Amino acid sequence: MLKTWKTATLAAVAGLALATAPALAQTLRVGVWDLPPGKGNPFTGRSVPSIFVWDAVFDPLVRIGEDGSAEPVLAESWEAVEPTRWRFNLKDGIAFSNGAPFNADAVVATIEYLMTEEGRASSVGGEVRNISGVEKVDDLTVDILTSGPDPVLPNKLGLVYIVEPGAWAELGPEGYAETPVGTGSFEISGWGAGDAQLVANADSWRAPSIEGVTVIELPERAARLQALLSGQIDVGFGFSPDNIAQMEGAGIGVVATPAPQVMSLAFSTEAHPDSPFNDVRVRQAANLAVNRDLIAEVLLGGLGKGAGQAGTPAAFGYDPSLPSYPYDPDQARALLAEAGYADGFDVTAHVVVGSFPADSEIYQQAAIDLGAVGINVELQQIRFPEWLDFFLKNTWPGEMFGSSWNTAPYMDTIRPYTYMTCAKRVPHFCDESMTPLYDATYAEFDPEARGALLRELHALTMEVLPALFLVEQVDVTGVASNVQGLTYINRSVNYDNVTISQ
Repeated sequence: MLKTWKTATLAAVAGLALATAPALAQTLRVGVWDLPPGKGNPFTGRSVPSIFVWDAVFDPLVRIGEDGSAEPVLAESWEAVEPTRWRFNLKDGIAFSNGAPFNADAVVATIEYLMTEEGRASSVGGEVRNISGVEKVDDLTVDILTSGPDPVLPNKLGLVYIVEPGAWAELGPEGYAETPVGTGSFEISGWGAGDAQLVANADSWRAPSIEGVTVIELPERAARLQALLSGQIDVGFGFSPDNIAQMEGAGIGVVATPAPQVMSLAFSTEAHPDSPFNDVRVRQAANLAVNRDLIAEVLLGGLGKGAGQAGTPAAFGYDPSLPSYPYDPDQARALLAEAGYADGFDVTAHVVVGSFPADSEIYQQAAIDLGAVGINVELQQIRFPEWLDFFLKNTWPGEMFGSSWNTAPYMDTIRPYTYMTCAKRVPHFCDESMTPLYDATYAEFDPEARGALLRELHALTMEVLPALFLVEQVDVTGVASNVQGLTYINRSVNYDNVTISQ
């Protein structure tokens, strides 16, 4: 039977308890749609599919638990000693895979790199660019300073994997990407043309129970499904609801969970100042043109729903009372005519498909709905590395692009706004009316007051409309019945307790 809940232990789907058996000399084979574009450089991104490799190799100071709050990993505890100074107490007795000790020096070196020009230009560096300093208090205590109050900083640090400073200094980012050194359960043993091979780090503070993990790149969802059904992989991520019956019929365990992600077609107005989407009436028309509730019901099997804000129910600050845009193609046509586009116009949208349930079909149906009111969208499919390059540099060749606003890993609805507003290092959309509310959320430490500010920001966003909001996504994962102990919580995967029975 299909299980659905906020987060899940994948082994539970098959009715299996977490294993307590001795280590098995086996390798877990994991099917994903892309390998990390930056290989083992953990600052080049912090989301799926990269985390399927990086979570095995690295650790952050904190991670986000099932309830959305920060939990200790390399850090033992933390507190805001001043509004712009957070103190982190580190765990003792942890070492990197090369034997170097984990300590305050490693945290300082990691943060200092992210504060450099090169570091801030990285995906992760952009997320934490309000960090203004880092100070070693003692070997197991670090102070992190911010340019302004930041009540979300501990959660944000779930994005920051800690690198071994000696290897990073010796190899540089490119060399380190080939042979990364972390504190995690596994080490990279090699990069193939379409896979990453990892071997157990037996000396890790979270030593694994299997000898390795191989992460295999299978861009097409159909190929991942066939590989799982035929036993060529043990775990597959990124399936669609219409794959569930076939997997269950073959005895594959399935977990379908609400994803911390809102699927959209974002407007690239900064790169295209002459785009019709620079007129808010056109953005409103686009949002009115798409029947998102029908898309969610048919293409997501009712597991997801139409999106009415940038966050999802699992994240702090979500507003359950805020509705999605209604489906009103007649009003959409009227707004287009009012804006001077009664005859419609042509645009291009660049999208990555095969990574989230029914994403290709969702984009196609959205394009059909838009075309019905005169917004003729040419969908151009690209791979994730190309998407990431366009996104970081705002060099989008088209006026729209597929973007899934992700509240993971720190599970706070402010995160999407670091991307869809003027706050982005190189914005693709910038409306200064959003800036005061965005800034206010960072000056407020009281959770109740901060939640109210976020709800105001969500409501304003649905007036400004930096994107055509589509659906709140779901994650559908398949796992072979003999795999035990794998967890996937808030878009972080944990291989520590995995065993594979005979």
